[in-house]
Amino acid sequence: MRLQDRLFLQRESALLDAARLLFRQQPWDRVTIAEVATQAGIGKGTVYKHFPSKEALFARLTLDMSHANLAELRALHAAQPPQQAMRQVIRRAFEQMLADPILTQLCQHCDRPAFQERLEAPYREQFLQLERDYVDFFGQLLHDTFDDRALSPGDCQYLLWGVEACVNGVMARIASGGFEHWAEPTALSDYFDRVTDFIIAGLRGQAANLCAPSASRE
Repeated sequence: MRLQDRLFLQRESALLDAARLLFRQQPWDRVTIAEVATQAGIGKGTVYKHFPSKEALFARLTLDMSHANLAELRALHAAQPPQQAMRQVIRRAFEQMLADPILTQLCQHCDRPAFQERLEAPYREQFLQLERDYVDFFGQLLHDTFDDRALSPGDCQYLLWGVEACVNGVMARIASGGFEHWAEPTALSDYFDRVTDFIIAGLRGQAANLCAPSASRE
C-alpha cells in the first residue's frame, strides 16, 4: 500500500475514534464536524475528504459497528450446535447493543428512511447490502433451527418481521436506560432472557403454522 493511502486510512481511523469519544461526552446529534476534527487533530477541511457530510460520518460508524457485530454472530453461529445457535445468537445480539448504547441509538437513527434518503448513493447501497446480509444470515439460522420444515424465502421474511419488531423494542429499551426508573427495577439480563424465550417460542409456533397444509397468514 502506498504511503499516501496509509496516511489516508490513518486519518480516517482517527476521525472515527474521535467521533466515538465525543459521542460519549455529549449527545451525538450535537457533535459538530469541527469538534471531531479538533479532537482528531485534523483540519476541518480535511474531514470532508473522508466524509462529505455529518450524515456520512454517522453512516460509517453505524455500518462499521453493524458489520463487526454480524461477523461475531456468524462466528458464534458456526461454533454452536444447530439447535442451540438461534438462542445464542439472539442473546448475544442483545449484549452487543448493551455494550455500546450510544452507537445503538445512532443505529436507530440511521435506520430511518428519511436519514438514508439524504445519504450519498454509495452509502445507501451499503445499507441495502447490509440488510441483505442480515436477512441471509437469519435465513441460515432458521433453516438450521427448523431443518425438518421446508421454509421458503417468503416464510423467512415473514418470520423476520416479528424478530425485527422484538429487536427494535430491545434497542429502544437500551437507549432509554433500561428499567432503573421503574418502580420495580428489572435487570436487563433477565429481560434479555425473557425476550429471547418469547422470540424462540414465537418462531417455533409460526414456523409450524407456515408449514402446515392449511397454513394461512390471515
